[in-house]
Amino acid sequence: MNRVRILGWIAFLAMLPPLSSATRLPSLRTTTDVGLSSPLNVNSLLPVFNNQSIGNAQINELLYWPLLWIGNRITIRWRKSFARSVTVSDHDRRYLVRLKRWRWSDGRPITAADVVYSFDLIRAFGTRYLNYDIGGIPGIVRRITVRGPRQFVVVTRHAVDPDWFELNGLSQLMALPRFAWKGESVEGLYAHQTDPRFVRVVDGPYRLARFVLGRKVVLVRNPEFSGPPAPLGRLVYRMYTSSEGAFWSLRSGRLDVGNIPHALYRARRLLHSMRSCFTNGGFDINYIVLNYRNPRVAFLRKVRIRRALQYAINERLIIEVAFNGFGTPGFNPVPADPPTYLSPLLRHLVRHPGLLYRPGRARRLLREAGWRKSPGRGWVLRNDRGRPLALTLLFPSGSRTEVIEGDILKQEWRAIGVDLHLRELPFNLLLAKLDDPKGSWQAAYIAWDYEPDYYPTGEGLFNTGGGTNYGGYSNPRLDRLIRDTNVEPGRKPLYAYERFTLRHLPVLFMPLQGNIVKYRSRLTLPEVQSTLYHVSCRPRR
Repeated sequence: MNRVRILGWIAFLAMLPPLSSATRLPSLRTTTDVGLSSPLNVNSLLPVFNNQSIGNAQINELLYWPLLWIGNRITIRWRKSFARSVTVSDHDRRYLVRLKRWRWSDGRPITAADVVYSFDLIRAFGTRYLNYDIGGIPGIVRRITVRGPRQFVVVTRHAVDPDWFELNGLSQLMALPRFAWKGESVEGLYAHQTDPRFVRVVDGPYRLARFVLGRKVVLVRNPEFSGPPAPLGRLVYRMYTSSEGAFWSLRSGRLDVGNIPHALYRARRLLHSMRSCFTNGGFDINYIVLNYRNPRVAFLRKVRIRRALQYAINERLIIEVAFNGFGTPGFNPVPADPPTYLSPLLRHLVRHPGLLYRPGRARRLLREAGWRKSPGRGWVLRNDRGRPLALTLLFPSGSRTEVIEGDILKQEWRAIGVDLHLRELPFNLLLAKLDDPKGSWQAAYIAWDYEPDYYPTGEGLFNTGGGTNYGGYSNPRLDRLIRDTNVEPGRKPLYAYERFTLRHLPVLFMPLQGNIVKYRSRLTLPEVQSTLYHVSCRPRR
């Protein structure tokens, strides 16, 4: 969460020598979050300290390469990773990480100490780190020790599932340039996360050429990158406040790649000369987080109420109307597309979403919970003290799709006697409200991208005290189930976690939208793919 109050515009031009490769390679103009969601502003350039919005994380990863590269099948792709190998020993407590020869953009060799530095920053930043407790980082680590220029060892406090620890824990580490940051403190780095001077030395496929806060990020190819060469010489991410605004820039030629907003689906014919590909929206979930700390909506603490609200969410209708048929039902914190980690029960429900749309059952549950209509007082249900069953839902501004979803939800919940109020907020302001543990918000519609927690076990999201457990949900049984998925091998613990969340609903789950991406015919699909953040774009006519 960006807690720095930024005054005015920040603009910076990094005076880089011209790169001959950049003049020969194609350039591309786009926005953040293509293939995933509406474009998000970039307001942090530094890993560890940013608010973990996809827009920030996307730029961060192009500048600073992760230790482990996780592919779309949610497995480690060693060819693209900075790490050469991870060797597990001592009954799944000791992890020896060997590194490839890797260079900073100024030509200096990267060492194991540079990777350990990222862990040190995470530990020093503490619970303000938004991925705190995901993958057990940092608390599960008993010690981390450099064993040479290209080796370090991580020892955990107890045995853990190696797949979980690699996919969710070690995946958070990366090399960071302590020497370039000149011993700057954690607070100093936090205060400079929009200062381009701190990203002059990087190790990713691109270097920063220009950053104008709220307007654009310009990247150029890093000729010293040690991984697969970037296919583009110049990459420009323009900032937009809405997906519709980005679409019209795509239409006018200001952008080369962008989404077709669902609300403008019929206008796709205006881009008939462009090529198309389709994404599933990423390894994500969409959900409504509930504020269990707010006494004004204390009724949300009752599981009957949450089940009633979930039963009245018509996911098929949302997919058909709001997403133009491009979407996947979601009833669980484990993504349904790809269904790699879904239990047989959840796979069946995703294939037959009508089984969980039961408004009649929702009305019965509300009656059983003590909410009824009062004669002469309208359609809204009330409790025995006459208080109406009302809820205010915050959702990100900038996309007509979310507005349509909110309108559908409002009508569906009205049919069971729930008075839903909708309030749009800029995304960063919404996150700031959620991050306030004393906030008075009631519910908010957000998305979670499973990165770096690729193994979708829920730590950090729904366990007591989790860094992104915004609503303060706490259930000892769920805490135990999440711990089981972290230490016990195999899928059985994960399936038990899925069953519990399906029944107890720490949040309300929404369908995930797919996206059609359009791009200029002069570009190849691999060039377009290189600009997308952890999502595959499949060719589409």
